This record gives sequence, C-alpha cells and structure tokens, in this order.
Amino acid sequence: MNLSRCLPSAALAMALASPLAAQTLTITTSGGDYGAALRDALWAPAAAELGFEMREDSQSDSLAALRMQVMSGAVSTDVIQMGSLEAAQAATMDLLEPLDPEIVDIDGLPEGARNDYCHPFDSYGTVMAWNTETFGDAPPRSWADFWDTETFPGRRALRANAQDLLEIALLSEGVAPDEVYDVLESGDGLARAIARLEELKPDVAVWWSSGAQSTQLLKDGEADLVVTWNGRAANAAADGGAAGYTFAGSVIGTDCLAVPAGAPHPEEAMKLIAAMTTAEREARLTDHILYGPVNPAAYETGLIPEDRLELLATAPANAGSSVYSDPAWWVAHGQEAQIAFDEMMNR
Repeated sequence: MNLSRCLPSAALAMALASPLAAQTLTITTSGGDYGAALRDALWAPAAAELGFEMREDSQSDSLAALRMQVMSGAVSTDVIQMGSLEAAQAATMDLLEPLDPEIVDIDGLPEGARNDYCHPFDSYGTVMAWNTETFGDAPPRSWADFWDTETFPGRRALRANAQDLLEIALLSEGVAPDEVYDVLESGDGLARAIARLEELKPDVAVWWSSGAQSTQLLKDGEADLVVTWNGRAANAAADGGAAGYTFAGSVIGTDCLAVPAGAPHPEEAMKLIAAMTTAEREARLTDHILYGPVNPAAYETGLIPEDRLELLATAPANAGSSVYSDPAWWVAHGQEAQIAFDEMMNR
C-alpha cells in the first residue's frame, strides 16, 4: 500500500519517523511475592525479548476470574497463571485455548506433567517432614516408615483433604510411583487408599487446614511427623524450627501458564509462554522461590546453585521416587474421593 495516498503529509511523516507501537499483552498472576518472582524471572525478560509491552493483573482465585471473563465474552487477559488442577477444570469447561504445539513445546517435559492446555513451569512437593529433636540422626525415610508407629512413635499431622494423601497412602503400601494412578483407577483403588489412611487415623494428632498451620506445627514441635509442602518445611527450618524433610515419595504439584479462550492476542500469548519457560528462565526463578523447574533442561544450565538443588522437588536427585499429581484424575474423581475421605474422618 502507498501510504502517501492514504495519509495527510504530516501524518505520513509521523508514521515514517516512529517505530510501530509495541503489542500490549495482559498477564494475570496470583500476585504478592510469588507474582513479583514471576515478573522478575519470567515474563518481564520474556516480554522485553519479544518486544511486548505488558500489563499485570492479580487474582487470588484464577479459575473464578477466568470463568467470569470467558462467560461474559469480555476476555482481557492474554496469559493466566493457574494451578494445574484448576487448569484441568478450566479445560473441561472450554475456558482455555489449546496450546499451539508449533509454538509451545511440551515434548521435553516429564510425561506426568504434560498438559495440552496449560504449560507447567514450576513445581512443589508434598513431603514427609519430622521433628529433628524427636528422631535425631535416625528419622523415617519413607511413607512406609510414616505408617510404622512402633518404630517411629510420635504425633502425626496430616492435611484435612484427600488430595495427595490418597497417593501417599498407596506409596506407603509399596505401590510403585508410576502405578499409583493405575491403582486408583481400579475398582477398589480408592477404597484401598482410604482404608490405609483410616489405619493411621488413631495416631494423627492434628488434621491441618492451611499451609501456615503446618509450618507452625513443625516450628513449634507440636507434631513429630508432618505431611506438608517442601517450601513450608524449609521455612520452618529457616525460622529456627527443629525440622527435617525428605523428597522421597513426594507428590509433585505444578503451576502452569494458559491462554484464556477468546484471549485478545492468542498467538502472541503462546509466544510469551514459550519465551517464559525456557530452561534459563525457569532456572532463574529458583533465585526467588523454592519451586522446582518443570523443564528438565533448567537443571543443565548451571544457573542453580548446588545448595539450592537439594531444596527443589524436581531436582534430579529428588524426583526419582516422586509421583506427579494427575489433575485429570482429580477432575474426574475428586468429588468422589473427598466424600470418601470425609466419611472416613467422621467414622
């Protein structure tokens, strides 16, 4: 097109003299310290590389915010950070665009973490933690030990929720990590896991309901053995608590990045996700938070200090006996599982 035929001379001069305006994308995160870490390590440098301007929103309930936008037909977010379970729910509700495999590569991800709608980028582990004053140099090392109340007597603390506990219960019986969901899919798998939890129930002193509570239990020595998240256990130790923990048999959960259905700039959003989840950027995220990269190549960059590797759920030395939480299973069976768990709690 000949611009001189379409623009007045002054406008033509401005158009030729000024660079094209940068594309502006909106990203929605959970905000707070976590959101700041995502900005500094992931999306700000990725956007600068791509030449995008960015606007940031924060939402504490990303699924509710996403559903409201899509259902109203007024989607303002291009990229949204979600928990993988939330994302699996969102996908079943047609709230997310499928990831474009020509732009966002999921082939290099661990098989248990792959998702066609939300790209996982960091992880945490549900782990076994203990009071180091109680167990000294001979702490429990497996979920079987956690259930062994004779060899390892003491007060137990578990989360008052079925999620992760079902997987842990089966691991404690010797089910192989890669067979946990096969067992849960079987006719009696759920009942078997619930029965194993009920077996331990008399020795559970506290059923905690928040991560902060689990940290306090460890820090104050109110429980000897605690099921918690690795970041919470690390915080308890850093705050002076007599706390140790292991990633053996951890259940790995992930956070992920998705494009809402009807996003204003879907192709650019896919490019941003791809640029955010490079090995180098996921490695840099560990400078800010104790969430392990999901991209295995992040561990080959040399950017993660040795003393930090031991604190990350997906580090090669930690993930060998782990189970990736399966969001698809929890979407399909979560309500049934929670009902069975609640019934066990009330017996």
